[in-house]
Amino acid sequence: MRRAAYLVLLLGAAFACGHVPQDLWAKTWKYARAWGVDPYLVAAVVWVESGYCTQAMGRAGEVGLGQFMPGTWQRVTGAPLEWRSHPDWALWATAKHLRELWEATRDWRLALAAYNAGLGAVRRGAIPASTQRYVERVLSVYRAWRRG
Repeated sequence: MRRAAYLVLLLGAAFACGHVPQDLWAKTWKYARAWGVDPYLVAAVVWVESGYCTQAMGRAGEVGLGQFMPGTWQRVTGAPLEWRSHPDWALWATAKHLRELWEATRDWRLALAAYNAGLGAVRRGAIPASTQRYVERVLSVYRAWRRG
């Protein structure tokens, strides 16, 4: 019985990946507006980062919807690392971090590059090709969703 409950929980999270559940779409808009960021941009970042999979885990230790590394999470939120998988915290933190990066760069392309590679890399002008592709993927999703 325990195993069946675990499989249902696991499969439920898996089925949520690859589409945007209505409740997460509404929360994306709520937190993006609270931080003065275009909700479609926040949604595009989350889509590219995690496919809106709340349990997403990256190879380098990034976790959750916004795929936060531990140090970035601590700097942006001050919240416990376990909360990276919590949808509300992850969406709030993604919007907040994007706003902070825009404030630091005053350029959305550079802010997106900093989200992926770090602000230090952007300031040094050391933006990897993989990050440039990341920025284009995010902007492509953003433009598609803006068009409807």
